[in-house]
Amino acid sequence: MKDLLIGIDIGTSSGKACIIDQSGQMVDSVSIEYSSFSSQPDWVEQNPDNWYQAFIALMQKMKINGSFQKDRLAAISIAGQMRGLTLIGFNYQPVRPSILWNDRRCREEVAYILSTNQAMVELITGNPINTMCTLPKLLWVQKHEPEILKSTKALIFPKDYINFRLTNRTCTDRSDASGSSFYDIQKQEWSEEILNFYHLPIQLCPEIVPSTRLLGTVSSKASIDTGLPKDLPVVMGGSDSTIETLAIGLYNDKQCKIRLGTSGALSTIVDHLTGSHQYYCWSYLMPNRWMIDLNTRSCAQSVQWGKDLFFQQNPADYSSIYQIMMDEAKISPVGSKGLIFHPYLLGEDAPYWDSRLQGNLFGLNVSHQRSDIIRAIYEGTAYALMDAFSVFGEITQGFQEYIFVGGGVKNHLWLSIVVDVFGVKGLIPTHTDAAFGAAMVAGIGSGIFSSLEEAIGKCVRIEKTIDFSPEIHNSYKYFYKKYKKITQLIRYVSQMDEEKGGDKSGKNG
Repeated sequence: MKDLLIGIDIGTSSGKACIIDQSGQMVDSVSIEYSSFSSQPDWVEQNPDNWYQAFIALMQKMKINGSFQKDRLAAISIAGQMRGLTLIGFNYQPVRPSILWNDRRCREEVAYILSTNQAMVELITGNPINTMCTLPKLLWVQKHEPEILKSTKALIFPKDYINFRLTNRTCTDRSDASGSSFYDIQKQEWSEEILNFYHLPIQLCPEIVPSTRLLGTVSSKASIDTGLPKDLPVVMGGSDSTIETLAIGLYNDKQCKIRLGTSGALSTIVDHLTGSHQYYCWSYLMPNRWMIDLNTRSCAQSVQWGKDLFFQQNPADYSSIYQIMMDEAKISPVGSKGLIFHPYLLGEDAPYWDSRLQGNLFGLNVSHQRSDIIRAIYEGTAYALMDAFSVFGEITQGFQEYIFVGGGVKNHLWLSIVVDVFGVKGLIPTHTDAAFGAAMVAGIGSGIFSSLEEAIGKCVRIEKTIDFSPEIHNSYKYFYKKYKKITQLIRYVSQMDEEKGGDKSGKNG
């Protein structure tokens, strides 16, 4: 009986794989780390073949675990990091290392796009332009490595390279295409207008295949390489950001995802677009649905900063230190004795998009202890998320579920603070990673699950819930207003430095 589904996530620093059965139960989960390399400042690259070798190693790990039962495998699907410029030559080999999303070499190209046609690009793509986007990376290659571009047959993204090695097809899906900045977010197709304006041939752009559609089957060569059965169905898959939303059951505009990760994030799924460019917007796994995404720059990053500031000499392991921080913060009352922390350690994205903003700890006096500062850090990240949340506008009125993900959900105090600031009930799913979501996509594309809704119904499980306190929520309303007032002062002071050349918009960095 073919009832097992494989999901893969080709991430920035690691690859993950899982196997689930047709009832949605996790059978196995494995991971492997790999590195990026940087031959010059601001450059971040990976060799696409290293992803494929990591993929093979993941298959081997599952074989060792005994979960890799070839006769039961029904399908496989891949998720992966977005925007990485991966160029395939006419000889069907990568023509250069992949330029990753966090590579910042293309600052001049970003400035060029903003000065030449910012309005058109942002209107068509529904996204701000910055160094993470694929378009400026492609323009960098066009300018600095023209011979490389001439030898390129197809442009794809990281997860597409694994699909290429498995099926010999160079394709992508809507979700990855929407991060490129040369994709029409409304028409859901490549934008000839943008490509023509920047003298880029549309022939470079791969065929767009829906995420849940069968792409092909595992070739004889790939079967020998990986151990996967020859002719195993390969379902297209998608970007890690959108596939992760499926893993937690996020698929309509009544739901909001709140991520307590290194950066903070707020996401929902909509069936129409407003034209606002104050958030990121990706095509979702299903046609005519979009994922809108807001970010704050320093969420868990701020907590880690607090750890490094106060516990640098502490010999305990990280998990013990974070437990100490949580225990100490519990001593401090709601509002941290009047301390207000602004987590602008790296500037801020939504709702200000201003890399000049600087962190701030307001209200210090001799009565404050370390415990108050730690609690203020937790509260400040919650205020920042609430501030970004306002960008959603009227959409928030329909939210009925708030699903929390990220490493921060392990910190019960921090999670409860965020829930109390928002005044919502928090849902914490059992499985939250993109590999799990990719296995669900494999099930949809192979017919194991009849629909997206059935896949969610069978696979997504809520591990725990956390309720907010109405009394504490009312207290936080006051402190949040105070946070907003101080933000106005911070922004005013930041503007005073503008003549020194500070970047005016975090969207451009």
